[in-house]
Amino acid sequence: MKESVKRINHILVIVDPSTAGRHAVVDKAALLARALSASVELLICDVASALYDHPVTPHSPSAPPSNTHLLDLLETLGAPMRAQGTEVALRIIYGKSLPDSLLDYLPDSKADLVIKDTHHHSFATRTFLINTDWHLTRTCTVPLLLTKAKPWSPLPIIMAAVDPNHANPRVAALDREILSNAATLAGRMKGDLHVIHTFVPTAFGAVFAAGGRSTTPEYSDALGAEHSFIYSQIGHFVRECGVGLEHLHVEMGAPQVCLSQLVAKSGADVVVIGASSHGRWHRMIVGSTTATILESLPCDILVVRLADETEVR
Repeated sequence: MKESVKRINHILVIVDPSTAGRHAVVDKAALLARALSASVELLICDVASALYDHPVTPHSPSAPPSNTHLLDLLETLGAPMRAQGTEVALRIIYGKSLPDSLLDYLPDSKADLVIKDTHHHSFATRTFLINTDWHLTRTCTVPLLLTKAKPWSPLPIIMAAVDPNHANPRVAALDREILSNAATLAGRMKGDLHVIHTFVPTAFGAVFAAGGRSTTPEYSDALGAEHSFIYSQIGHFVRECGVGLEHLHVEMGAPQVCLSQLVAKSGADVVVIGASSHGRWHRMIVGSTTATILESLPCDILVVRLADETEVR
């Protein structure tokens, strides 16, 4: 696998002060920082206080006394990384909501990657409310890594979800961005890079439109030919990134079903998906099934986008 030239210099970690015990998001940020030789910024967004936004250090005389416990938490989380030689900054920002406050702050942060843990949401929250994770997948201007409590394997498996509809130059550019980020993680973490593409066969559509209920030899031949064509098409693309065909998965079926099944089968640690109004994967992740995917996948999700394509808040 060829290592990407994609560079991550500064990692912004969103810390949830309500989390008890170990913070998996901080542990993973520490691993990435060492592998990427990146600096880390630990951030807490205090939505309960008045607006207040500037760099802080423990026991800063300008910090509100009520935030001493937040500063102590950040210092405690950052100390092990500093002991290992990672540059760590601490920050508290204030605002009415985490997504809006974070997006307002991002240009000043210079972050190349944002990491946030993702929690289980009730059915009512997933159905009727726009939760923070869903909001950030739509609007975060830099790659967003949503993490779960499950630790990564020593040699993690990174899975890139691509769409080889390269007649559209925007889709082609997004696929390159997806593979660039995935290759960076896999290369620096000394893991394996896998690529997945799913499709619903046109042959199936033709049979269904004709009122057919069972397969025929002609249908099977058409299905095999379509699969072979798509496999060849995407195989040429991923080989340019140094991905072996043994790590290429071309699956027939609904994207979310195929992805969930392959993640479970392969033990993938991170799935890299593009956010773009031009891509099918984006419509799956940032559409009506967002909450389902975030809840159902046991692994972490890295959402990337083209630099000039974010949705209006």
